[in-house]
Amino acid sequence: MADDVVYLSYDDVDQGNQLPPFRPTRPPGMHIGRPLLRNTMTRDVEFFHLFFTFEMILEIVNHTNSYAYEHIMEGSHRSYAQKDGSWKEVTSDEIKRLIALLMYFGLVKVGASVDRYWSTKSLYHGLWARAIMGRNRYRALMAMLHVVDPAKETPGDKLRKINTFIDVFKEKCLALYQPRQNVAIDERMVKSRHRTGIRQFIKDKPNKWGIKLWVLADSSNGYTCDFNVYIGRAAGREVSANGLGYDVVMKLMNPFFDQGYLLYVDNFYTSVTLFKDLFARGVPATGTVLESRRDFPVNLKNSKQWAKRKVRGSMRWERDPPCLALQWLDNRVVSLLTTIDNSNVKKQVTRKVKTVAGGWTAVEVQQPGVIANYNCFMNAVDRSDQILSTQNVLRKCVRWWKTLFFHLIDIAVVNSFILFREHQTQFPDERGLKRTADYSLTHFREEIVRQLCDFPEYDHPPVHATTKPAPPPPDHGPFVTEHIPIVGEERKMCVVCYKREKKALKVRTYCSAPQCNRYMHMTSEKNCFKLFHSVEYDR
Repeated sequence: MADDVVYLSYDDVDQGNQLPPFRPTRPPGMHIGRPLLRNTMTRDVEFFHLFFTFEMILEIVNHTNSYAYEHIMEGSHRSYAQKDGSWKEVTSDEIKRLIALLMYFGLVKVGASVDRYWSTKSLYHGLWARAIMGRNRYRALMAMLHVVDPAKETPGDKLRKINTFIDVFKEKCLALYQPRQNVAIDERMVKSRHRTGIRQFIKDKPNKWGIKLWVLADSSNGYTCDFNVYIGRAAGREVSANGLGYDVVMKLMNPFFDQGYLLYVDNFYTSVTLFKDLFARGVPATGTVLESRRDFPVNLKNSKQWAKRKVRGSMRWERDPPCLALQWLDNRVVSLLTTIDNSNVKKQVTRKVKTVAGGWTAVEVQQPGVIANYNCFMNAVDRSDQILSTQNVLRKCVRWWKTLFFHLIDIAVVNSFILFREHQTQFPDERGLKRTADYSLTHFREEIVRQLCDFPEYDHPPVHATTKPAPPPPDHGPFVTEHIPIVGEERKMCVVCYKREKKALKVRTYCSAPQCNRYMHMTSEKNCFKLFHSVEYDR
């Protein structure tokens, strides 16, 4: 009977696994592929150009011009041509300014319509969009923007508009940084409501509708090491007998096999087969798991019945080498599979429980160490998503692939900021890398925009050429209304005598101007009225 089964718990000895040593192919951290000289790599934009290189920008220039010539010659998109019907060729500087403008939109929000950034209304004065690029030119570039060769697009490939560009970008992400030992794989949703076959829905994500990415990130800082775009099961890509989650993990972890990396995943990916194969390739892993998974221990599949008889903090485990299956009772039963930890490590955590009187009290409960490690290292992708959502460049767009292109800009900004911090740590005495104590990703974005456009740090805001400057106000000096002495019925203290001589001398004369309305002498012997209204008088 199930009641007679004795489960292993905290005090039962678990031998665990001998973990492979951490021996990455390169030292963890930044790798730019060339020796760094003194006073180099000190500007923020230089780190951004590690991901959006000048060669990549030149490719965008060539493909955008090719696409524009093709469509304007066909007779379409004529509204984006010049007056003589020709296309004004895009330059590398314009593409850089377009990227800067998209980032500026994320920093400065002015409403749903992008036209407000160029508005001449008084409320919108002070915006810098017109100094970056004209509105009509921005519309033309957004309409003609192309990041791959239009002549080499593969028919039937859902990612043909951006696939080759993504491949180059991912190579940069992998080449420029070697992650630290703990990494995580999870889904990321790029917000989009487009109507194509690659749009996905995940109810537990902040962005429920959008383009799904499988992301590998460093748990220490959220650096996006690699990613793949999910285009659907029936998209010409075969899924192995082990399932989609298995294929995703093995593909993303392929460059990191046999190096001692520790991987954390959620229950979509976790399976006994995956973890055994990963362990054989030198990648121990931990992940939440569904009881219904194939090869999950049969004795642990009755968690609801087991939990009814146990107190909070109870734990049971079973080992199928090298895999440890573990269940811990918190608010509900949490099931994990791991090849990293053993079941004997535990810690105390605080939980709030309801008292008989209806209040709440804090109690200490036991928690397996594997749960604590999972909570610490699994948040890499969620942390990366949180950083990416700060002032992102995401804009509503008719072409869904441009949404993905905007997301690549965000990844480049966040990854380059992480590399900048790594570089600061590596060269703490470099004066060119000194920043204020509160220097954040927002400041980093601002600097990239400014340096892409060669703007000074401080300057007067641009004004539209046809906007008439406001007439200067009339110069009335320090007083606008007339100041006429009046003789009143009351006697009050002269403000000038009291301020200068500390004497309370009372007079009947006062100034009738509303901003004055003060009593003061006005006689041939003592003219405090004249002194009070002079520039020498200290108010």
